[in-house]
Amino acid sequence: EYEKELEIYNNWGIPPRWENPYTGLGEAYHKSGMYKNEKKLYRKAEKYFPDSPSLIRRQAILALSVNKTKKANEYLEKYISDRKARSASEVNIAYNLALIYSEANLFDKAEEYYRKALSLRPDNLSSLNTLAYFLIDKERNVDEGLDLIEKAFNLGLDEFYYADAKGLGLYKLGKYQEALEFFQRSWDTKPGYYHNGYLHLEAAKKAVAGMK
Repeated sequence: EYEKELEIYNNWGIPPRWENPYTGLGEAYHKSGMYKNEKKLYRKAEKYFPDSPSLIRRQAILALSVNKTKKANEYLEKYISDRKARSASEVNIAYNLALIYSEANLFDKAEEYYRKALSLRPDNLSSLNTLAYFLIDKERNVDEGLDLIEKAFNLGLDEFYYADAKGLGLYKLGKYQEALEFFQRSWDTKPGYYHNGYLHLEAAKKAVAGMK
């Protein structure tokens, strides 16, 4: 669909009105392992949106993923400079760098920045939740992740997020029945459709059924 959108703009003889068709398609290429297509696409996007933070972010992820360290650092420096110019907080910058490294599958660096974000604001619910979920989802330290989730919940984390994250932690530990209960709790309190939540719930149901 993204390719069709860009084709329509091309047929009209005008560039897209914003960078999303490029960054969205680039992300799809990235997740499909189509790195050459992704690189070529970003070159086209640069003609129209050379200073787009979302484009620079995607270029950094690609460069990191293909081990172009020097180029990746250039993009990262440009991205950080832009964030600072837009008055982004140090927490926000650290959080976004964590997301970039995580998407590039550089989990050591991602964890470093998730922890930095939390150290800057130890009682920030978003920082607590994202680090906890990362530790659980990537199986870096499930027990610590569950401890952080409990802390975040006690500070006021939304029931939906808390239950899903705790359910995932319990699932990773093989506690399928308990995980199912928390996934169901999350599903019942969700603010809207949440596909990962659906997948979590179905996986737990199958695991529990397999125990009988």
